[in-house]
Amino acid sequence: MTTQQQTGPWLFIGAGNMGGAIAAGALSGGAVSTAQMAALKPSDGAEASFGHVFAAVGDAAAWLDAEPDAGVMLGFKPQMFKDIAAEWRPVFDAGPSRLVVSILAGTTAATVASGLGEHARVVRVMPNTPIRLGMGMSAVSAGPRAGEPDLVRAERLFGASGKTIRINEGLMDAFTGLAGSGPAYVFYLAEGMLEAAEQLGFDREQALLIVRQTVAGSGALLADSPETPRALRTRVTSKGGTTAAGTGVLDDAGVRDAVVRAVHAARHRGAELAKE
Repeated sequence: MTTQQQTGPWLFIGAGNMGGAIAAGALSGGAVSTAQMAALKPSDGAEASFGHVFAAVGDAAAWLDAEPDAGVMLGFKPQMFKDIAAEWRPVFDAGPSRLVVSILAGTTAATVASGLGEHARVVRVMPNTPIRLGMGMSAVSAGPRAGEPDLVRAERLFGASGKTIRINEGLMDAFTGLAGSGPAYVFYLAEGMLEAAEQLGFDREQALLIVRQTVAGSGALLADSPETPRALRTRVTSKGGTTAAGTGVLDDAGVRDAVVRAVHAARHRGAELAKE
């Protein structure tokens, strides 16, 4: 990547599975160097991604003070925000103005900005789990005081591990219901295919290989094709053929409508959690 595509230094406050995956993707994608990466109390598996690892807030704050251009990534459990914000508010109040990227589920950018004070320029991002393989789908939305350079910087960081889309924060719950929960819908379908494969006589190892490769190949085909999912499905569905027999059962069972309702239900639950 060029210098223009670098994202500058980052401090990760919390670096569990998702935070560690974001850091690793940014490093492998050239969006940041190890020396520019610091973390406060990361999980053991994430430590290798960071050039600096701190156990105490004071040490992490001192590093941040020496890096006025550093962004801050919030990657802990959302119910911890109130306590962590209380610890870090004095650091932010001392300035300078700083980009804060929050991946806290169900936590609005306004809540983050209120907790950290007027020097926090907040961008909210929601990634999904395939980011661990460099195939993530992340939504980016502007929060209080965030400007265009802040959004671009966040997009470059998450874009190193997949695709990004910029949305209004009002759509974040809908995005979570679609892309955040989406991998589970695919795995749910794979569960059914696996059960059928074993019923039809394949052993467990064979069934897993067949299902995994079929799902992976289909996903890759969908990602690389300019055609819609319906068009791709039509291409492999001959009238009166085996695929038509299978999809006919799915149609009779109302599977497509159930998927639509599942996305709506996940979105609705996300909105409820945000209020709670």
